[in-house]
This record gives sequence, C-alpha cells and structure tokens, in this order.
Amino acid sequence: MSFSIDYSTVARCRPEHIWQAIQDIRRWPQFDPDYIESVNWVSGEPWQKGSRFQIKVRRPVSYTLTPEIVEAEKPILIHWKGKGSGVTGEQWFIFKILPDGNTELRTLQEYSGAPLFLLGQRGKSAIEQGVRHVLDHIKKEAESNARIANWTPPCV
Repeated sequence: MSFSIDYSTVARCRPEHIWQAIQDIRRWPQFDPDYIESVNWVSGEPWQKGSRFQIKVRRPVSYTLTPEIVEAEKPILIHWKGKGSGVTGEQWFIFKILPDGNTELRTLQEYSGAPLFLLGQRGKSAIEQGVRHVLDHIKKEAESNARIANWTPPCV
C-alpha cells in the first residue's frame, strides 16, 4: 500500500523564521510528543546532501525511519528519502514567501510499505493528522520567532 499527503498552511512570518524553528531536529519531539519520540543526526553535517538522521515515531504504530537529505536549501526547501520498519518515505518541505509577506508552509509526502497495508485508511488518517498537528506547531513557533525578531524595547 502507498499513499500521499499534500498539506499546507500559511504562517505570519518569513521563511527564515520557519527554518529557525526546525533547524535543530533534536527539538522536533516538542512539536508533537504523542507522535515523535526522538530525532537525532546519525551521519554527515546537518542539512547537507547525503547526511542522515533518525526519527523514532510513536504513532500510529511505533517505527523508526532513517532519512537521507536529498536536498536542503536554507531557508526554503528540504527534501529527504528514508526507510525503516518496512516503510519507505519521501518528503518535501517548501517554505514559499507570499505576496502579502507571509509564508506558505507546504509538505508533500509519499509513503509505501507492508505496514501501511495493515494500518489501512485509519493509519493514513492518523499520519495525516500528525502531519497537520506538527506543521501547526512549527507555524506557531515560527510566528513567535518573527515577533521576537521584530520586537523593539519601549522608549524610556
């Protein structure tokens, strides 16, 4: 079984604020501790082509993926491919500045593997829900980063 996810949301910030929110992958579990157990780099320089990281996911079933960075262009694009626990995945994250100065956060994701067949539509729905939840948390942190970057102390 295989399936695709295409999800986007708009953040009131610039792409660099989103990158700031996601660049330290060890912090990813805070975006959704119910779904993400841990994330860490296992080889190569972070965000460089060929570097690899490991992500342990709790739900919809516990599994571990070890994606490899295919391409990363700070602060607008991340593309990786990974395998683990019988699942193969490929993901793109695109941060596109919009004419109004906001940024579209978009992810395109492809998954395949026998475990997905066992999970069926319920599993796909759970993964989609997790993706939306994580991106909404990233959006919230990125918008906070933008407010902090634009903050100026009051005149005294």
